[in-house]
Amino acid sequence: MDAVREGTQRQALENRADPRHFSAIEGESDYLTLMNLLFKSISQVLAGRCSITALQYRMLLRLLGAAGRTLRTTDLAENLHVCASTISAAVPKLVEDRFVVRAEDPNDMRVVSLTLTDAGVEEIDKADYHVGAFLQSYWRNLTPEQLEAAFASSTNAAALHNATRIENGNCRLDTAFFDAVMISRTLTSARLGEFGLNTSMYRILVALRVLGLGATASRVAKYLFLKSSDVTSPLKALEAKGLISKERNADNRRTKALALTQKGWDLVEELAPIVHDTLLETCRSDEGAVRVHLQAAREVVSRERGASLFV
Repeated sequence: MDAVREGTQRQALENRADPRHFSAIEGESDYLTLMNLLFKSISQVLAGRCSITALQYRMLLRLLGAAGRTLRTTDLAENLHVCASTISAAVPKLVEDRFVVRAEDPNDMRVVSLTLTDAGVEEIDKADYHVGAFLQSYWRNLTPEQLEAAFASSTNAAALHNATRIENGNCRLDTAFFDAVMISRTLTSARLGEFGLNTSMYRILVALRVLGLGATASRVAKYLFLKSSDVTSPLKALEAKGLISKERNADNRRTKALALTQKGWDLVEELAPIVHDTLLETCRSDEGAVRVHLQAAREVVSRERGASLFV
């Protein structure tokens, strides 16, 4: 992590007096927004075209690469950085659709193994086609330098987190990219959880830091590419924690102006470099690659505010 701590991006996030500080916070916000947009779009593709979730797709992919196409559910949970209960909840649909066969250890019924079926392999092929088509359309929005950095980081992330999928002697890039998005989201969520926040709550706090005084719930939602209903519950939780305040808008009594409290402001400043570290943990990128990733995120998000690039 020494390279991370010496990085100029992290220094800008740590030092409030740094002239790049505000821009660095905006950049982190846009990166998290891009990860969310990619996740939502891929999830919609999988649900609409294949009737599986992103987690179930990843489970099938891990089984595909396992010896005998079989893994214990506990090993799946460890590999995917999720709770065993999360894996267990995703299994019944896969069994029902005959994509996997579930088996209990006769000597210990708490040990459950899953085996990928031929139908499961066909579902992977189907998902690969539709997810790959979406990613191709997304990659067209990147410059050659950004695309090269995305592929290099994704390949590295897949190797670091035991998610590499080899075909014809090469790492499959669309799967690696998809996994990198999921890994980044999972690690960020876990780190924020240590501070009693989920990713939506943190993104709202950062949005209020960027938007400044007078922002409304609808404006925050629009800034984050969310529905107004998506921010209702997180806003209530943040207010209960004393991290934000609400006041009736003097010009429109039906709306409430939102603002960070001093406690909320200080928490954003504390967490910004920590979240930066979790983003880097996905692939252990160097500072040059980080700059390319952040610039790509800012450009894509900026274009998205003008014309839809996502599902």
